[in-house]
Amino acid sequence: MFLRKWLDSLLAQTSNNRLQSLVSAVDHFFYESNEHTSRGPHIRDAVDVKRWMILVVFALLPCVIVAIWNSGIQDFVYTSKNDLLMNEYIQSSASFRGYFDFAFQNGRVWTILKLGLLSFLPVLLISYIVGGFWEILFAVIRRHDISEGYLVTGILFPLALPSTIPYWMVVVGVSVGVILGKEVFGGTGMNILNPALTCRCFLYFAFPAYMTGSIWVGTESNVTAESILQMNRQAHLSVVDGYTQNSALSFFNLPREVRRVHVDAIASSKFDQSVDTSTVIQNHFRRWQKQHPNTSFTQLSPSELENFMTSSYDEGGLGLSPDQLPAAQKFVELKYGIGLYSNGNLFFGNRVGSMGEVSILACLLGAFLLLYTGIGSWRTMLSIIIGAVITALLFQWGSKIGPMGGAWNPAQFDFPAYKHFLMGSLVFGLIFMATDPVSSPGMNSAKWIYGLLIGSLIIIVRTINPAYPEGVMLAILFANVFAPLFDYYAVRIYRRKFRGKSRAET
Repeated sequence: MFLRKWLDSLLAQTSNNRLQSLVSAVDHFFYESNEHTSRGPHIRDAVDVKRWMILVVFALLPCVIVAIWNSGIQDFVYTSKNDLLMNEYIQSSASFRGYFDFAFQNGRVWTILKLGLLSFLPVLLISYIVGGFWEILFAVIRRHDISEGYLVTGILFPLALPSTIPYWMVVVGVSVGVILGKEVFGGTGMNILNPALTCRCFLYFAFPAYMTGSIWVGTESNVTAESILQMNRQAHLSVVDGYTQNSALSFFNLPREVRRVHVDAIASSKFDQSVDTSTVIQNHFRRWQKQHPNTSFTQLSPSELENFMTSSYDEGGLGLSPDQLPAAQKFVELKYGIGLYSNGNLFFGNRVGSMGEVSILACLLGAFLLLYTGIGSWRTMLSIIIGAVITALLFQWGSKIGPMGGAWNPAQFDFPAYKHFLMGSLVFGLIFMATDPVSSPGMNSAKWIYGLLIGSLIIIVRTINPAYPEGVMLAILFANVFAPLFDYYAVRIYRRKFRGKSRAET
């Protein structure tokens, strides 16, 4: 009762000055507002915008937990400078039981949690403090209520960042994203672009080395790089089989010179996989075998396989550049789910990537809450999935068209459709980013078109554009721009049908 009276007194004292926005925000933090919205976003429910946003934050909590845990365990392993620990981690990751036994052995769990908290919490706090400052500043200047929309943006942005992001870059990114992505349009409810994606998009184009580089583990990229080099020296590993901490998506982003036949040759010889281009491989191998007698394709040593792969066509080899051989092998491991790139590891979140986007399981838990409460649009989510699957299947079908059954087509084209959902931020984006009620369409029919566009664009950008292996961010922002147009025509079509129905009834 005392708090209510004190807040009423402050509201009365600040009724005619700019500080009322700040006092009103404190009041709405403790009590539900009894005001009706006069401008977007409009919620047709007893739940107000603040509680709407809080439910989204609750849906993101599984991603936050995994972000802390996975960032910690990756930091613990990759910065250890201990190849025995790295090898133990890789072998343990073959099963969930082994993975958790590794983490809880000898009290490692406390170190893992500490490293994870040090990786994620500072970025989260900076995001909320800096972004909140700009929200309050613009609200005070405009004499508007402070929007609760930043409750979601402030947590989405750090989840979409790698743990190696410098703190000053978080400040710059969130400032530019909030100001240019939302406030210049009039604030929450008026923006046409997703604010969190706008923050990340600015960082990607302004500082691409930090957002797409090969260092995604720990808080200091130079320390991680030095540790990995030392572990490779200790284990005496070659470039092909050496330890690396590139993300799964970076392994998918192959040079165009790596063809299906190259990937299939490694898969069939080294990992005993059944491949479609075996006839082409055997024809080349028989010619190469004339100069290398007493060799069997299924029993090639690593050096012999490398020789066959990199020998020229005239010698019977497959003509792959030696520099591209490591990338081809990592692609094979990703495509067939070998080692750390098994479907289980990718689904659970035992992989390298942006902190909050790695776990499909955590994203699905959040999706369940969003769908159960009606906050997230199932039409948008489902249409993105349909668009992505259809486009990926078309690429797979096209990869088998051409001379020799498409054996010399780019290797990325022949990639399982479902695997696209296990790497990168596709699932995270379709659940939490694309369903933003402000920047996405409001009409049901428009949501289907919006989602199909996003899903297809993601796969097209991933597969065709070698400069940008992740298409989620650009696809959603591109669709955000067209969302008002989709709504416009959806409304026109609806009105025509409604008028036609009314005339028929009369």
